[in-house]
Amino acid sequence: MEPRTGEARIKQEYRKERWFDDEVTVKGEMALNDDEAEAVTEVKSKRKNVRGANKGQRGKKRIEDTIRLCKFVSKGLVCPYGLECKLSHDLESYLKIKPADIGTRCVQFELFGRCPYGYKCRYMGAHTDEKGRMIVNEEIVKKNPVYTTNGISDTAQKALLKNKYEFPKSDYYLEVVKNMIDEQHKVDANNALKRKASERLDQDNKVVVLDNAVQSVNTLGNESDAEEFFDATTEFQTSILPNLDPENPLGPIDLHYKKLIDFRDKTYLAPLTTVGNLPFRRICKGFGVDVTCGEMALAFNLLKGQQSEWALTKRHKSEDIFGVQICGSKVEHVVKACEALNNEIEVDFIDLNMGCPIDLVFKQGAGSALLEARGRMAKMLRGMQVVTDIPITAKFRMGIKNDQPVADRIVTRLDEMNIALGTIHGRSRMQRYTKKANWEYVGELKKLSKKMPIYGNGDIMSFEDYNQSKAISGADGIMIGRGALIKPWIFDEIKNQRHWDISANERLDILKSFCDFGLEHWGSDSQGVNTTRRFLCEWQSFLYRYIPVGLLERPPQHMNERPPPYHGRNDLETLMASPLSSDWVKISELILGPAPDDFIFLPKHKANSFEVIEVNLSIESLL
Repeated sequence: MEPRTGEARIKQEYRKERWFDDEVTVKGEMALNDDEAEAVTEVKSKRKNVRGANKGQRGKKRIEDTIRLCKFVSKGLVCPYGLECKLSHDLESYLKIKPADIGTRCVQFELFGRCPYGYKCRYMGAHTDEKGRMIVNEEIVKKNPVYTTNGISDTAQKALLKNKYEFPKSDYYLEVVKNMIDEQHKVDANNALKRKASERLDQDNKVVVLDNAVQSVNTLGNESDAEEFFDATTEFQTSILPNLDPENPLGPIDLHYKKLIDFRDKTYLAPLTTVGNLPFRRICKGFGVDVTCGEMALAFNLLKGQQSEWALTKRHKSEDIFGVQICGSKVEHVVKACEALNNEIEVDFIDLNMGCPIDLVFKQGAGSALLEARGRMAKMLRGMQVVTDIPITAKFRMGIKNDQPVADRIVTRLDEMNIALGTIHGRSRMQRYTKKANWEYVGELKKLSKKMPIYGNGDIMSFEDYNQSKAISGADGIMIGRGALIKPWIFDEIKNQRHWDISANERLDILKSFCDFGLEHWGSDSQGVNTTRRFLCEWQSFLYRYIPVGLLERPPQHMNERPPPYHGRNDLETLMASPLSSDWVKISELILGPAPDDFIFLPKHKANSFEVIEVNLSIESLL
């Protein structure tokens, strides 16, 4: 059976004609996208009943107990509100309708000595005695172990919500920049008048004196331009950057940094929306990744004190070099958000997202739109440096349009500004993920940078890809995104320079670890289990693309090669290769027990250049 164009070459004994016999039909290729791994999506598809359609709750439905048990009673405590409590104190009735335990060990109890979910825990038997009373391991409780840090305190959140949070550094920086912009507007207006006046000079070259030209100009540009610093056009030469402390230049060598980071020769897990959550980052840390970064956080939402946005800053103690990526279109929002981050959390660096290609982000002037608003971008970065005492980094694409790269104009300026790290995704915004990353261009940028480390990003799927891309570009390090989602053990392969023919059981153990991390992070009650299941299934939308090394005719698998229909070396390996989301739910049930009857998962992420499976059966019949 000959492989078709774009397909990986799999040994003949594992090939089959179709993925499924009766339930589904293969409709060819569909160039969907992987953009959601980098940011939110607004892509609309006209296709119906297609695997991967992003609609409905996608498993996000909140679990509501029929009996709403009081949180004090659920922990085996006496409720301080007594009869005035609006929640149920009928523990016996609650336990009668509560679903059966999923397993015999509770991650929360093992780590902290007590389970905060008490009787609501889906592993309740692990911390109740023969009389049904809560068990507490006092020895562990006394140690008060802390594994995850960051987030936002109640005091800071209230201040942000009421617009009472103070930003002294930001206010000073923004005032200085605004004054400089006003002065520049005056100079520009004066020059404009001089040019007009020179055109009116008579043929005798009469001299026109414009001593008070500035006073005759009533407009300095519209108010929104001054407020948001859109004054600079496309080139850095026209941008105004305040040098607030010339005796102490800003940059990665500054002595005021809380932590110096040597970014050279390290692997970096890309910031990935939804799938780049804390439990997934822990999996990658276990396989040896050096640098991790939280999911992209929106500056505006951080300033509003949104709990969900600040949750993206949470950090596990294993993440020894950890950053937060921020995205915004307005200088004021980005700078103030960075000051708040610097005050409220422990983070080693903050990264400015200048590469997100999604329309929803781009049209607001954020992400890759900053590539064409380089004056505004420079003000953001300088402000970020002023209000923090940690390194500032930047991630960007080659440019907006195909065959019109602009990153070479950016790198030299970032280098002059002492930005701690520049990471280039070797594609333009318009390319998204449809063409191979241009590592030769990454190499050109590396030559332009005198002291700023340059990382490359794009299409790394094996240690051979890593070696080749580094050799071509001379990059100081490599950032890996989709490759890590498809096979997180890629970091082990890079460090040990090997192709790991990992077994299906070993891969299942990785998923079990993820679920343990998820139950610790999201909770071990029904809601926490449901959230862990959903994120596990989201991850499966990448994991299923992995083709075991032992099945390939010519390892390694490449990013632009889709798997043809095949069966694995055992039933579990075959199940893990399935492109059906219903099979991903089945895999979750091997670890987290039966899914709720109303749990319907439709993945957010869609593969680029993979087979489109159109399901002829109803969703209900597949569950």
